[in-house]
Amino acid sequence: MSQERIYLDHAAGGWLLPKVQKELLRSLVEIQASPTGGHREGREAREQLEIARKRVADFIGAKSSEDVIFTSGGTESVQSAIRGWGASVRQGTIYVSEIEHPAVESAVRRLGESGFQVRRVKVDSTGRFKWDGVKVEPGAALVCVHLAHHDLGTLQNLGEAKHFADRVGAKLFVDATHGAGWVSLDVEKVGADLVALSGHRLGGPKGTGALWIRSGTPWTPWMEGGRQEGDRRAGTENLAAIVGFGVAAEDWKKSGDDFRKDVAEAQKVLAEGILKEVPSAKLHGSKLGLERSPNHLAFSFAGLEAESLALVLDRVGLAVRGGSGCVTREMRIPPGMKGIGASPEESRALILFTLGPEIDLGKISKAVDLVKEAVQRLTSILPS
Repeated sequence: MSQERIYLDHAAGGWLLPKVQKELLRSLVEIQASPTGGHREGREAREQLEIARKRVADFIGAKSSEDVIFTSGGTESVQSAIRGWGASVRQGTIYVSEIEHPAVESAVRRLGESGFQVRRVKVDSTGRFKWDGVKVEPGAALVCVHLAHHDLGTLQNLGEAKHFADRVGAKLFVDATHGAGWVSLDVEKVGADLVALSGHRLGGPKGTGALWIRSGTPWTPWMEGGRQEGDRRAGTENLAAIVGFGVAAEDWKKSGDDFRKDVAEAQKVLAEGILKEVPSAKLHGSKLGLERSPNHLAFSFAGLEAESLALVLDRVGLAVRGGSGCVTREMRIPPGMKGIGASPEESRALILFTLGPEIDLGKISKAVDLVKEAVQRLTSILPS
């Protein structure tokens, strides 16, 4: 009899939402033309593309769907937002923390190498931005802030970020590739100028993303070639996947409150269970509640290496992320852990548990047992 698996690595990639599966299959079979075609088939494809665009715009509260550009995923959306702004203004200042996702950090580094000023925003012990004391420079500027931290699960206060951006005369870029859906996001209320999204973290197909650009924001297309996406992103659109992304966005718009409620309950069961049953466990980032994404937990286990523990858990049927999903292969200290002052030992013991909408509380309780047993097993064989 095969072992029942428990999958808790949804931030890296999870299941398609049921409605997405159905619509994705229909699109793959029924829509063969490119949206750029001038014939009837092309017009029908273009209609499906624009329906998806409208659904994504509605999901983030955007007034106009024309401000949404479809991309190949969160990384492209982030890179395009930052580097596209930089190409437009040519010189200026970027305000960014030291705990950003590598997609953000690499784009900022590129602009820094070409003459842009980079001003770092410190964070507190939970990963929340500390805007006081940030050195301000004159001229064009971009404030970069994430919605939810990819390793810590901590949510940022976008109101404070917007206040700082207005004070220094900067545009506001929100990296919502982590957190969108799990946190309500209205780009008009926030006052954002650029927002990056990832489709697969919403239960849409992998390889889909979107970039929203407020009309009038300085920005130059980063992906050049053909004239797709209103001359803003070259390359034939992955239409079936985009249609699926649009369905996922619509499903979250309608059912997001239920998704968040169910997953927050499961998060609480998992967090409290691990803290009760595993004395060596330590939760990093913000405490459970309004300052933490309801689908994310970041634990370290004293004396253990994350990779070893994740391997043991995998063998007994629990899939988790051992260490930061972005730096594991390089075995570096995750910037988020370094930024909040975690010790190197805690950083090397980081395990990420990320949940999805199809959560099963029975499996969550089982996951607590598996973590307890795995930690005990590894601890028992370590040298005293």
